Amino acid sequence: MQKISLFPKEIMQLLPEDVSRSVMTCQDFELDRTTEIRLRIGRRVHLVGPDLFLPITIEPYHLRFVLTTLTKSSLYAVDTELKNGYITLSGGHRVGIAGKVILHQDGGVQTLRDISSLNIRLAKEVQGSAKTLAFIISKGNRQMGSAMLFGPPASGKTTLLRDLARILGNGEPPLQRPMRVVLIDERSEIAGTANGVPQFDVGMATDVLDGCPKAIGMTLALRSLSPEVIIADELGGPQDALAVADLAKAGVILVGTAHAGNVQELLARSGMHHLSESSLIARWVEVSALPRPGTIARVYDSQLREVKSWHWSF
Repeated sequence: MQKISLFPKEIMQLLPEDVSRSVMTCQDFELDRTTEIRLRIGRRVHLVGPDLFLPITIEPYHLRFVLTTLTKSSLYAVDTELKNGYITLSGGHRVGIAGKVILHQDGGVQTLRDISSLNIRLAKEVQGSAKTLAFIISKGNRQMGSAMLFGPPASGKTTLLRDLARILGNGEPPLQRPMRVVLIDERSEIAGTANGVPQFDVGMATDVLDGCPKAIGMTLALRSLSPEVIIADELGGPQDALAVADLAKAGVILVGTAHAGNVQELLARSGMHHLSESSLIARWVEVSALPRPGTIARVYDSQLREVKSWHWSF
């Protein structure tokens, strides 16, 4: 039973009994490093992080159990989320879904059927992980500017944002006071809000717009919440870039993330290319999963020129 506590209860309740028993045979350090549990029909359970394959093969009934538990026996009740390919759990955890994609006549995704695999992605709170990031974007508390984190999926960007909201909202070093933070949590992953209450510590002076599209959330925040900092995950579209420009005109700092493996991939995204040309982002921060998720690999200035000595020059 002690090992179960290493995984959130929301996750353990999803797993079929035989899968749960197999997980319990793992070493504590393996469970602690696990970021995802992959369940694929006809293949063994895969713990991502330790890259460990458990000695149990997933059958269709395993996925049925998880989906029934996840949707409270009604896939139709979460049909909107299925169109996006994932379902968000209480606590910020997310279950990615793969299967047969059913398209609308207009080419958009209608839903998913014949589900063949699930990716149970664990949301983790790592307090202190964003201390270096807070120092970078505040330039040693001399002048805070907007920042964009980029890296491949599962590199730790969301975990860093979560802890950064806590640091800024609490006014922890290098800050001298709490800042008014608005967290736009479109996928309910960063704060893990349940019944209006964040399940993670995102800071005393932080307000959360849960389930709100990012561009809309930025406008709402400017109108009614008087933010000093807005934090949002997975930016990239043209609308997001326009909303960021509006924030800059209002003197509000943005900290966001974008999916990109390197600078070239980053600039290939239209919204990010526009932001780089406009110099609205003071710091671009490349995040890596190695040697551990949330590692800051490189820092760039507003013109995407690498800052070689970022670890001591601020």
